[in-house]
Amino acid sequence: MYRKDLLPPRLIALVTALLTALTGALLAASPASAATIFRAAYSSQYAQGYTSTESPDGCILTSLSAGAGETPERGSTMFYSALSFNRCNGELYYSVYGEAPTDTFSFNKDSVHAVATVPLSDRSQIYLDLTWQGTGPIARGGATSRDILPGQIVQRSAVHGTFQDAVVTGTLSFENASISQTRGSSMLVEIKSP
Repeated sequence: MYRKDLLPPRLIALVTALLTALTGALLAASPASAATIFRAAYSSQYAQGYTSTESPDGCILTSLSAGAGETPERGSTMFYSALSFNRCNGELYYSVYGEAPTDTFSFNKDSVHAVATVPLSDRSQIYLDLTWQGTGPIARGGATSRDILPGQIVQRSAVHGTFQDAVVTGTLSFENASISQTRGSSMLVEIKSP
């Protein structure tokens, strides 16, 4: 009596092919690599206003701006800047600026209120109590990127934000104003060989 093969030839061929492919994959695989991953995420809310004027003869330029927003440490600050100069003769009439932590800062979807006493570069100070109220539609935008850097480093970044025109009321008024909000994240992966 002869022994009959228990496995059909097709099944034997399939198992042989799988074992050959698996062996080849194991031989071709690179040694184990370690990876270091750095992640960062941030968000910011910001409101600003500015006015810029020019004299009828085009010589004297004057600008005024103020804004409030969150700092990376999750606190909030307010800034003020004023400048006037004569571009025809180069004379600077005044230039003051300053920044200070806010006494009050509230950010809602389409309104911002900030209060601060800001020390200025000319050793004076200004009290600011400003409210931005959004007007019109909220514009949305964003971007993502993936970069491969030298040294086996991969970086992925994403940022998304909103922007809305606004009107400002309070201790100052401005021709142009806006409210913006940004959220972003970044991940850096460094692959190290053993």
